[in-house]
Amino acid sequence: MSANLIPILYTVVFAILLVILIPREEIRRLSIYGIIFGGIFDIFVVGIANFFGEFRYINYEPFGLMGLHFMAPISWSIFFILYFHFLPRETVYVYIYTVMGIFYSMMFCQMITKLGVLSLARGIVDSIAPFVPWFTIATWGYIRLREREERIESRHETEQEHGSSLVPGWQPLAKPLPKGDYDEKGGRVK
Repeated sequence: MSANLIPILYTVVFAILLVILIPREEIRRLSIYGIIFGGIFDIFVVGIANFFGEFRYINYEPFGLMGLHFMAPISWSIFFILYFHFLPRETVYVYIYTVMGIFYSMMFCQMITKLGVLSLARGIVDSIAPFVPWFTIATWGYIRLREREERIESRHETEQEHGSSLVPGWQPLAKPLPKGDYDEKGGRVK
């Protein structure tokens, strides 16, 4: 297989795993987090690495531009959707899971380097250095955003149960109608 087709292959494998393992509603919910912490972070990390000459994609021929392979941000977005879906809630397991994510990414980086897709200036150091802050920030950021989302949903459910407004101090524009029978225009039926 040609080296320039390898990123397409692993992106397709990640996409198939995503569709098989994660319900559609969860994919929709996690997509924004995957795009931000996966795709956009990848573009940011690769841009900085290209600027400093630490690592770069090679053999991407028609599938890239300015040192960035087109499939890499897509693949990282899908990877982080999978990562966030399976992220445990217990703190000790979050740490273990994050370290394993860093380790997996480091191994993957070494593999695509040996397959001729990536060139590293400092070998193993360049495959560790970007992933430690990346996974730490992504995991911390996702947990904070998930907690905020859960607080908002909880508050919304509580307010719906009690009939209060979503915004404190706001009241409905019209007073409730007194009890009785009404027609479709709101007039009293006698």
